[in-house]
Amino acid sequence: MFVETELVGMSKVIVFGAGGGTGLRVVEEARLAGHDVTAAVRDPAKATLDGVRVVAADIRDAASVQAAVDGQDAVVSAVGASGRRALGLYSDSARTLVAAMESAGVPRLIAITSAGVRHDDPSFPLWYRLAAATLMRDQYGDMRQLEETVRSSTLDWTLVRPTRLIDGEATDDYRVQDAGTPNGGSEITRADLARFIVGELGKREWINKTPTLAR
Repeated sequence: MFVETELVGMSKVIVFGAGGGTGLRVVEEARLAGHDVTAAVRDPAKATLDGVRVVAADIRDAASVQAAVDGQDAVVSAVGASGRRALGLYSDSARTLVAAMESAGVPRLIAITSAGVRHDDPSFPLWYRLAAATLMRDQYGDMRQLEETVRSSTLDWTLVRPTRLIDGEATDDYRVQDAGTPNGGSEITRADLARFIVGELGKREWINKTPTLAR
């Protein structure tokens, strides 16, 4: 674990999955916070990102990921599957990112998974537990593999587990609990999630933990 690295003030941050709804929010929040932000997307020509550097990187392509993370201080993974089938996207991204970051000496990784990764969370209603075990089994299973790969790395990692993501502006009215959903919580805005992640880049309060976020 890279225990001596401190990310204070402005730092060089790259966001993977920057073209998605959550990734866009993270990029904008990090830019507003004064970080030197790079957005990693598969096709920069399709990206509509202002005020940040945009690079081409396929999360499953080791060479492009290695080139993208070189020289960065921190990585945020907002990679997400578009449907119920993950098709190995989360676990593949973890293996590629961890290898590239360890090779480049980039210490800090914040990766987004989901509160549903913990299928036995006592805060979940019965219907959600059933959905997690059936309809969302592939996605959550692949996220668990991502988490296992990250946990086994030498990185200073944080695995952020939001509850159901909704659109809307930041409220700063949410709760955070390690490895479990706050009682009665069921959703959080993408803007609040992004604000938490960017704040954690400097505060480092959740190193090697799995904060679960909910209103």
